Amino acid sequence: MPHLPEYKFIPPHLATKTTLEKRGLVPTADPVAEYAYRCPEGGWGRANLYSLQDTRSAKEANAACKRRKANLGGQFLLFPETV
Repeated sequence: MPHLPEYKFIPPHLATKTTLEKRGLVPTADPVAEYAYRCPEGGWGRANLYSLQDTRSAKEANAACKRRKANLGGQFLLFPETV
């Protein structure tokens, strides 16, 4: 993974995956930054941060996944068999 900007406080336009799930959203792009936090056991933990602009609702994401899976059987022309 390329080096991402690191934040000690999360800006309002970014969110962790857990925060997105609580809001009912799903990230549609790669993480744009990292959040560095102190662990109670000692050391540092890191969490990926996603842009709120690159998200969609979990309901839309599930519907898109179902459409892709249903269409898999109909895409036989993408890989024609050579006989």
